[in-house]
This record gives sequence, structure tokens and C-alpha cells, in this order.
Amino acid sequence: MKLLLIALLLGTAASAQPDPGARPPDTVVVAGVDDAPRRGTYVEAALGVFTAMGGTRPFSSGEPYLAMTLGRDLGARASVFASLGLGAARSSCYQLSPAGDSCLGADSFGATFLELGISYGFPIAARTMLGAKILGGLTDLSPGPVQAHGSVPDHIPGLHAGAGLSLDYDTRLDHFAVGIDGVLRETFARYGVRLPSLVVMPRVRYVF
Repeated sequence: MKLLLIALLLGTAASAQPDPGARPPDTVVVAGVDDAPRRGTYVEAALGVFTAMGGTRPFSSGEPYLAMTLGRDLGARASVFASLGLGAARSSCYQLSPAGDSCLGADSFGATFLELGISYGFPIAARTMLGAKILGGLTDLSPGPVQAHGSVPDHIPGLHAGAGLSLDYDTRLDHFAVGIDGVLRETFARYGVRLPSLVVMPRVRYVF
């Protein structure tokens, strides 16, 4: 009986000894690291809504707007970019007949914008930035919204300048950011055409 009790006591003592190979319990909570958003060369694709102003209607009927952009970040807040945008104006006349009962030019036409710009952002929340941008470049209106020499031109070239606001969010999906822009432009084209326009466009950005 004594031998049995001694064996039980020795077994209990052996089981109470810590395993020297066991991992000690954590005393500090391990937290993940939030990587900084990528900065560098990027491309963007945007699909939004375009409307022209200044014709017989305050705003032309909204039409799709497509844009492709190549840009380069200059630090954490500023960037420069080049962009190609395609929009269209519909159902708004920019040259009425003397009687006012018909449109002498095209009341529906395409608007192509080739431009350069610069933007600067202000952080408003984690990974979120409110930005302002200025831009300018070339415009092509096709067909022409006004007559020239008694006919409607196939193309009317011009220059434009504009400004806009943007809201950007750098996602935690590596390389990707999303945003939305509102941009106002003023186009000064041949034959006295002056065309204000507005575009609102969600964007997707890929940073290399």
C-alpha cells in the first residue's frame, strides 16, 4: 500500500513540472500592421455622367462619360496627370434659327477632352482624402453645335480649362484605390462657341 501511495505522489509531481519545450503564454497582444497606401505611377478608369450647359436648356440630357488617366504621385498628397475623356451633349441647341423654331447646328454632339492637370489632397479620415484639382487642354466637338459658312462642321476644335473636387479612398486591396470626382470645364471653341460642362464620375485607380 505504501509503495502504491509513493508511486502516485511521484507521478503527480512529474506531471506538475512544466514542459521545457512548451511555448509560454503571450503577455502582449499582437496587432497587425496597416501598410501605408501605395504611391507612384498609376492608371485610372472612370465611368460617369456628363452634361453640357449654356444652350437652350440649363443642362443637356445626361449622357455617359468615359475617361482614362495616366498619373504620377508627387509625395503623399499631390499628383500630376494626363487624361482622355469622352462625353456627349443631347437635346440642347447652341444656335437657333432667326425665327427660333429650329436649331441651325447639331443639338446633340460628342465632346472629347484631352488634358493635363494637377491635384492636391487633404486627409479627412484614415486612408481617405478630399482633393482639389485644376486642369486644361484641348476639346473637340463633333458634329459642330453651330453652323460655319452655311453648314454644320464635322469637328469644331477648342481649348478648355476646369477645376474639380475629388474624394479618394485607398483600399486595403493592394495597388487599388477608388474615388469620385465632380469636374466643371469651360470650353472656348471656334466660331464663338462657349461650352460649360459638368461631369460626375466614379473612378478606380491602380498604382504600380
